[in-house]
Amino acid sequence: MAEKYGEVPKRFTKKWWDYFWYYYKWHTIITAIAVIVAAVTIVQCATREKYDMTVVYAGHMSYSDTEKEKLQDILAQYVTDIDGNGKQSVFFQTMMFMDGSGSEEYDYAIQTKLDLSFTDDYTYIYLMDDVEAALYIQRESVGDSFENTENYAANTDAEILRAADGEGYAVSLKDSAVLRENNIYCDDLYLMIRKNYSDNEKDMQSYADALKIAGILTQ
Repeated sequence: MAEKYGEVPKRFTKKWWDYFWYYYKWHTIITAIAVIVAAVTIVQCATREKYDMTVVYAGHMSYSDTEKEKLQDILAQYVTDIDGNGKQSVFFQTMMFMDGSGSEEYDYAIQTKLDLSFTDDYTYIYLMDDVEAALYIQRESVGDSFENTENYAANTDAEILRAADGEGYAVSLKDSAVLRENNIYCDDLYLMIRKNYSDNEKDMQSYADALKIAGILTQ
């Protein structure tokens, strides 16, 4: 704060406002910006569309709007109306990496967003390309975050990516009937299932829906 000299003018007079603005201008501006940002964030959270499940894609494939809409419509048939709004809805959230020169900051932001999604509500199904799936399989904590997909895959002949502990945490979807029949790219796609540690009834129901969907996608 700037050092003040002289007598402080009487409050709310013209001289006082000049005095206030001189000494507290930046405090006022910063406070105002913080209030605006907080207000915008609250409005966005309150007005954004709610979904009964979020399916996350992480990789280098750019899915078309048609593919996204098809997958959302297909999977919505197998989820519970968690939010009680009278409709079943799924959001297919894509997180695409660039891995090119100059894209380091962008990729870091995407990676951070992906890791943070592990705390999101009703988010248990992760679809990753071969590059991202291999990276996650190598993490020492993979067994703390993901289920052994062999326990839930319908196709027992599907390729499985195994971690150092011998467990298979990613199952290939290249032969997925539902994806191929609907022309949704799946050649290098793998499915991973995030574990649920919550005993909340809605979380448990969403997790059960996710296991059902894992079976559908791996047929």
